[in-house]
Amino acid sequence: MRLVDLLDLKDVGDGRYVAAPLDHSSGDRVFGGQLLAQALAAAGRTVPDERPPHSLHGHFLHPGDPGEPLEYTVATLREGRSQTVRQVLGRQGANEVIALTAAFAGGGSPSGPVLEHQNTPSPFTEFDTVEALEATLDRADGRLDDWFTRRIRPKPVELRFVDHPARDLVFRGEKPPRVQRILMRISDRLPDGPVTHACGLTYFSDLFLLSSALYPHQASVSDHAMLVASLDHTIWFHGPVRADEWLLYVLESDWAGQGRGLCQGKLFDAAGRLVATVMQEGLIKPVRKP
Repeated sequence: MRLVDLLDLKDVGDGRYVAAPLDHSSGDRVFGGQLLAQALAAAGRTVPDERPPHSLHGHFLHPGDPGEPLEYTVATLREGRSQTVRQVLGRQGANEVIALTAAFAGGGSPSGPVLEHQNTPSPFTEFDTVEALEATLDRADGRLDDWFTRRIRPKPVELRFVDHPARDLVFRGEKPPRVQRILMRISDRLPDGPVTHACGLTYFSDLFLLSSALYPHQASVSDHAMLVASLDHTIWFHGPVRADEWLLYVLESDWAGQGRGLCQGKLFDAAGRLVATVMQEGLIKPVRKP
């Protein structure tokens, strides 16, 4: 499966776009990153090419069925000189699956001076020194390789772990570190275009994010003793990015309580530039045994 196939939406008129059932790698529900990326792609179809996305806010409303098509309906909320805003509702049959608001910046460079700062430095920039995923899995518990085979390898994403995989430490009964550092990129070369690459980043931004709220409790999303589901997902895009080149994803969770966990991710390029900030809240509740 390629990302461009996932983003190949059919225009059926009246601001509606249909995605064929392609991603069968998420078990009994559609991968959240797919829903977010397709909703953003649908919004981007209605926006001029020179207007890149600068933020999205998505709410997961109902689990999607991987075997059924999805329809995305786009509505215009604002059409201004400095900002374009679209609202997207993804449906599958009678169910509303995702609601997303996407904002796109005005075209061109600012005419006057701009204020810039980046207070958070990249914690790692030597991307070419990180070992291939296969070498990491060879040193890990066999359950990790099995999980990757079922859940990750069918997706159009490449991964490399800067640190030892936190999920493997959970399998071994050890407590993982608070922060995860993972290199990610779309596996196939993508065509140029800010919306396409924002969709690629959006797709893999949903990987491992909610896990960061579980690892402090030595649990994982595959733990049958936990009820886990993403509730919402927000991304701020800070500038141009290529999602088919390695990006460093730094993941952590500062809070969990009331049956929910709040997770944060920062994405850096190889030059150390912060290219996106991600936030997600998810449902994380231990399942009470009868």
